[in-house]
Amino acid sequence: MLLINGQSGDSVAVLDRGLQYGDGLFETIAFINGNAPLWGRHMARLSAGCRSLGLPRQDAVRLAQEARQLLHADDAQTGKHVIKIIITRGEDGSAYFPGEGDATRILYTREWPQRAAQQGFEGIALHRCQTRLATGSPFAGLKTLNRLEQVIAAAEIKKAGLQEGLLCDADGFMVEALMSNLFWLKQGVLYTPMLDRCGVSGVMRAEVIEQAEHFGMSVHEVRETPEMLESAQAMFLTNALGLTAVRAFSGKPMDVDAVPVKIRNAIRQLFS
Repeated sequence: MLLINGQSGDSVAVLDRGLQYGDGLFETIAFINGNAPLWGRHMARLSAGCRSLGLPRQDAVRLAQEARQLLHADDAQTGKHVIKIIITRGEDGSAYFPGEGDATRILYTREWPQRAAQQGFEGIALHRCQTRLATGSPFAGLKTLNRLEQVIAAAEIKKAGLQEGLLCDADGFMVEALMSNLFWLKQGVLYTPMLDRCGVSGVMRAEVIEQAEHFGMSVHEVRETPEMLESAQAMFLTNALGLTAVRAFSGKPMDVDAVPVKIRNAIRQLFS
């Protein structure tokens, strides 16, 4: 089932600016037994994105009500499910010039990826992408609808026979994985790339940083090239659906058991 501006439907106008220009934002949210453990973080990022793009402020209560409506309609109130929220600027405007009309609000459910649990336990191999991310975006950290760089990177990763890859910026510094944020462990310290020039500031990334600091672990946001990973003890990826260890990067084996147990267990508890 899909909801478009609160009504059941399956299409938007051809002139919607989300379709025409990628003018909008999205959130992919995990629901466990009808609850979203990271709902507050998702809404905070969505609100920040709306302010940055000049989109109308979204009512988090209304979004929560519509999400529950979807879960009920799809008989998905128990177990693990995914809801995607898309906010576009709507149809108002002329060419690139935005108008003052109402936003378009889209919600729909997706199945929880069956491979997620297995990958989280066994780890995945990470491709080193040649595709680079442009730097200097005023929307660094946000989840905008402009994902063409990721589409091209995904084609590259697929050609390599893998499902995830490390993306660097135009200067060769690590940013993130295709669908996840990156962490690595070195001498008991966690590191993650800075996201001030490009990339998405993931809600699970923020949760991991908070959990790590709670457990007394140091976390450093750094600007480094992939060569830094040669001395890493462990690597893992995070996104809204959990944490996945990296078992190999660019052909080099990684120790999945070296991912901090306290962090792994804390994230697992979110989804229990």
